[in-house]
Amino acid sequence: MSTEPGVAILGLGWLGEPLAAALLAQGYRVAGTTTDAAKAERLRREGVVAEVWDINGPLPLAWPARLAADSLILCVPPGKVEDYAATLGRVAALAAVAGVRRVLFTSATSVYGGTGAKTEADTGPDSERGERMLAAEQRVRQSGIPQVLCLRLSGLVGGSREPGRFLAGRRFEGGDEPVNLVALEDLLRFIPAILAREDWPEVLNVSTPHHPSRREFYTRAALLRKLPPPTFAGGGEGKSIDGDALARWLGLDYRVTDWFAWLAERKARG
Repeated sequence: MSTEPGVAILGLGWLGEPLAAALLAQGYRVAGTTTDAAKAERLRREGVVAEVWDINGPLPLAWPARLAADSLILCVPPGKVEDYAATLGRVAALAAVAGVRRVLFTSATSVYGGTGAKTEADTGPDSERGERMLAAEQRVRQSGIPQVLCLRLSGLVGGSREPGRFLAGRRFEGGDEPVNLVALEDLLRFIPAILAREDWPEVLNVSTPHHPSRREFYTRAALLRKLPPPTFAGGGEGKSIDGDALARWLGLDYRVTDWFAWLAERKARG
């Protein structure tokens, strides 16, 4: 059996680090990158082949040998990368030359614009962030990697991301717009299940099938944390992301199906 990692994770952060632990627990060989040398050393002790690499610096001429893998997960948010699309495209091209066969790109539902229900077929960004994310998807697809799945994630909550703090005490428009969110605990179930499949589609949405209004959700989230609730100065239709195709394909339901119950359970845990 090869001693090379089976999965490489570019970005051992909020999602990448617990995902590495989940994959190790399932028997995968896991490598990954971080910009923090102390964190890399800690992760090595935990079994991850960790590489210190800042992709905003000069890119290497060849894919780092420590990151050799069959599958690569691109798990770096756009706010942390200069020239996001071009950089990820170059990184994926390096990986392709090194023999990486599959890329799972954690994209975002910002690629959908307008209002109403949105499935994977409704791509059409109406924001600069959405345009940047769609451009990154296209550059990764053009990198030479044989198989690419763009996993379009809704807003991320769980772990250190406490939604009660997101909008607390602030004023916003669009109080009637639906929230589109996914919990870390569901991502840690879905992504290993995706890696176990060979018949990847090109695009899948990840969004919990409960879409309360922003006013309802963020008010409840703030009050449970004894924080001042946000105020909203308008309604708004917004968009609702349909994440059902993922669950049907995997035969794996979302564990979080009621955001208010999730908030209460999270508060009870401390």
